[in-house]
Amino acid sequence: MNDSYDMDAPLHIGSTDKLPIVRPAGLAAENVVIPYDAYVYDDDGMEYEAGLLINETQNRVIQAVNPHKRIYPASMTKILTAIVIMEAVEQGQISLNDTVVIQKKIEFNEDNVTIMGLEPGDYITVNELMHGLLISSFNDCAVALARYVAGSVSKFVDLMNQKAAELGATNSHFVNPHGLHDNNHYTTPYDLYLIFKCFLSKDTLVQIDSNSTYLLTMYRGEKKIQMELKATNAFLSDSFEMPTGYHITGWKTGTTEKAGSCIILEFVKDETGEEYICLVSNASDHETLYENVEDMLKEIY
Repeated sequence: MNDSYDMDAPLHIGSTDKLPIVRPAGLAAENVVIPYDAYVYDDDGMEYEAGLLINETQNRVIQAVNPHKRIYPASMTKILTAIVIMEAVEQGQISLNDTVVIQKKIEFNEDNVTIMGLEPGDYITVNELMHGLLISSFNDCAVALARYVAGSVSKFVDLMNQKAAELGATNSHFVNPHGLHDNNHYTTPYDLYLIFKCFLSKDTLVQIDSNSTYLLTMYRGEKKIQMELKATNAFLSDSFEMPTGYHITGWKTGTTEKAGSCIILEFVKDETGEEYICLVSNASDHETLYENVEDMLKEIY
């Protein structure tokens, strides 16, 4: 799985000898099924690379653009990271109230990485790290949580890939818990849909995502440090006007140079209570991303 690949090449799944194909009981019944050869456009004139809009209440595809194309997920990766953390909590391996002590420096091999600024000796609860992970998308929170749960980032990534396979996301491969670029860190819109459905089933994760702001507390020695987190979701931070008649439950944004601007989120229609999962990948810029989401919602009738 360490070989590089051409992102423009088609994804062939006919040869499955090396893929961890998993089909849990009830998988097809619980999820929208999109055939591999459906909705493949690859239109150079499009403003985004791939996307989905699914009516979860009716189990119906409303719009799909290249749903099985390999994409870079950027920080949308963190929905899987959060799932692995929460399942460790559910299984009693850790607690949200556990205090995590940062044992060693957290470093990244690129500039301008979004971080909280954790330093060795800092201590902070799992709960606070989870808020930093999901609301402000801090990459050092992802590393701190991975080390705490699995002992190392590499062992945590193994858990991520195991969980993805269990969920049926068999055209994905993850190499880190944060989503910073790596050629071998990829997924598909459909795989992200499967992973996101699991995320939405975790009440604690949805509750964290409901915050547009959050006052985070950590400690550096005897010093108490507080910082206000602001949601990277522009609909929640009021940078973009929320589509009329809907509210958002779970969500995650992502941005890297190779992934472009990305978002996955669940809208609930206020009038009917119907639930919609929407994903846009590799939009050209931040503004275009949210305009694309709004355009997708116009397809709902």
